[in-house]
Amino acid sequence: MKHIKTTLAISGMALFLAACTGETTEEKGSESTEETKESTETEEIELEEFKGTIEHVHGIGYTDAEGITFASHSGLKVYRNDQWMESPHHKNDYMGFNATEEGMYVSGHPGESSDLPNPIGLQKGKVGESELDPLGFVGESDFHLLGVGYENEAIYLLNSRPDDNLETGFHRSFDGGGTFEAMAAEGLPEKLFQLAVHPTDEKMVAAAAESGVFLSTDAGETFERISEEGQASGLTFTEDELYFSLLQNESSFHTYDLEMEEVAEVPSPDFNEDAVLYAAVHPEEEEITVFTMNGSSYVTENEGESWKRILNNGTIK
Repeated sequence: MKHIKTTLAISGMALFLAACTGETTEEKGSESTEETKESTETEEIELEEFKGTIEHVHGIGYTDAEGITFASHSGLKVYRNDQWMESPHHKNDYMGFNATEEGMYVSGHPGESSDLPNPIGLQKGKVGESELDPLGFVGESDFHLLGVGYENEAIYLLNSRPDDNLETGFHRSFDGGGTFEAMAAEGLPEKLFQLAVHPTDEKMVAAAAESGVFLSTDAGETFERISEEGQASGLTFTEDELYFSLLQNESSFHTYDLEMEEVAEVPSPDFNEDAVLYAAVHPEEEEITVFTMNGSSYVTENEGESWKRILNNGTIK
């Protein structure tokens, strides 16, 4: 299984820590014609039918759109009611993506049809609305390591290079990105892949590293490892638990009970030479979605006892 570990390490570093080269990869989507796209409206969210492949996903989550949203290289894809859809808005190249109760926080680079500066900095918006609200750093930074609380919208990020508004290092904001302050991040190793923030406790943040999962309860001042050693990913909080994936001799999926401070394994699909990269838990239903390193996605409605594959190596099912 050394092949998996090397693949995940290289891909994780490329996704979250390396500077984007600006190269574009065209996804094989449907043409914008009456014959190939249909519009549907659910809860005033207008989406379009999507046919093709989904590539370069940089986050998943339950947003203002019904279903599960995937932030891809060419915009937002949504899986709902056994159908694949896409948003007609925000067709950008996302490097950072976090779903919230009311929408999303994003970072990355503008798409071909966008008039946003490059990089787009930190933006807030909704899948079903055309406008994004810039929170800063536009034309200066894109944030690969970005975590936002689902309800509290507390923001944690790593700025990998200094700009006019933010020094290099870890920062947090408890006022929706109005102001940022540096945090010590003591105890964190260097090779990090993801950040996740508790939905209601703004002082609780987790980090996925090459050596495991690290948790802070003091707003990122200090971190302690809460998992066994191994390459971590797939971080996502619920009110009572932290879900994560761990790659040791093979890939596994777990929960960490925040009150009992205990780890339990969640049954996962037979990944073979694959592993969970992102995970999301539905805020109201018994549904968990995972996205893997090789571009597959699975959904379970019974805590992992059975899984349905909805994406196979980037190809929609």
